[in-house]
Amino acid sequence: MLLTFSAFAGIFDGGDVAKGESLFKANCASCHKTTDEVLAAPGLKDIDVRWKGKDALLVKWIQNPQAAAASGDPYIKGLVDKYVPNFGWMAAQAVSEAEIKDILAYVKNAVPTPAPGTSTAVNKCLTLEEIKATKEANTESDGTIWFLIVVAMLAIIAVTAANISRSLKNAIQEREGLAPLPDHTYWQTAKSWMWRNKKFVSVIGLFLFCYFTVVGYKSLMDIGVYDGYTPEQPIWFSHAIHNCQNEIDCQYCHSSASKSKHAGIPSANVCMNCHKGIKKGTITGEKEISKIYAAIGFDPAAGSYIADYEQKPIVWNKVNNLPDHVYFNHSTHVSIGKVDCKNCHGPQQMYTVGHVPTAEEINSQDDVVGLVKLERRPFTMGWCLECHNKKEIDLNGSAYYQEMHERFKASALGQRTLRDIMEDGTATVRELGGWECGKCHY
Repeated sequence: MLLTFSAFAGIFDGGDVAKGESLFKANCASCHKTTDEVLAAPGLKDIDVRWKGKDALLVKWIQNPQAAAASGDPYIKGLVDKYVPNFGWMAAQAVSEAEIKDILAYVKNAVPTPAPGTSTAVNKCLTLEEIKATKEANTESDGTIWFLIVVAMLAIIAVTAANISRSLKNAIQEREGLAPLPDHTYWQTAKSWMWRNKKFVSVIGLFLFCYFTVVGYKSLMDIGVYDGYTPEQPIWFSHAIHNCQNEIDCQYCHSSASKSKHAGIPSANVCMNCHKGIKKGTITGEKEISKIYAAIGFDPAAGSYIADYEQKPIVWNKVNNLPDHVYFNHSTHVSIGKVDCKNCHGPQQMYTVGHVPTAEEINSQDDVVGLVKLERRPFTMGWCLECHNKKEIDLNGSAYYQEMHERFKASALGQRTLRDIMEDGTATVRELGGWECGKCHY
């Protein structure tokens, strides 16, 4: 009976929820939510009820929407009439029937997404109030300017007080019939005072020397290190809304992170996949989204692109700059090393604009599988070396390491090397050559 039922299981039965979650976030989350809420397409709650008895047609609809619509099915016709005029046709999805089954298993078992403005301990999304507060904080002026203004005002007050003191002393001298004080410059007056207070000035001088030595050393060590750096961008963007509240996977926008050296900055076309239909933001209304339209040439009122429009590239401000002498490959870390984006970039779902995380922000995450907690400052050489020294490798975790494992076993020397590496039961990136200078430096 079990074999019979499994043979006739429908598209809504028998899928892998874990695989489905990954597939959903990579392919579906930018337009669909697992609740009944409309994002850029209908919510998927109770999809098994709405498509009951139409398994093959649903698969066809996902893989080739226009071909499925040509079948004349009344439910599909209703979807087309309701959503296509505002959001356009759904792109044909390159997923197999087995993968669709996994996605639907995840949709049926997904935990409801918290309503906007709420926060849970599971996903740690910023609330809308917190996002607004962060936006306002990021637009405040630099405190350094105010510090310099205060210092200048104190200097003016000190000079004025010195002049008043000198005038009062001269008045006393004149009243007592004495000659006025010598007309010294400020520097001469200061030297005279320091000579009369040699011990006090010596202690203060020693303190200032030590202080500026420490500050100078730290400043030199900070050259090229920008942890906590959060530059303003030409378009205000919130990772907390896109990545956390709307559950859009990192690689939907940064699609080349698992395929090439660079993670890539999403083009305006990627933004338009959603914002062709979503024309008003929850924080900034139409103000920021209109900048995308102005860059790509889209008329939101007509819902169409402007013909012969001269597009204007969006000039994003770089958050992190890799030195010219350093080689880094995103795909190696993401696809082979299976490193979670958050292990390097921190809790991006808690940020608004792009941000260089601090070590404390990275280490505070408790929802990252295999998080390597590091003490060095992010994106420094010491930080990379510390990670390579701690990161454990599964020699059967990818084809790359499987091939390396086979090469070790192919010779007596390799077998001895493998025994030495696995003596403590684990293999780290360092033990597999991750500390070789040529791995990271040209």
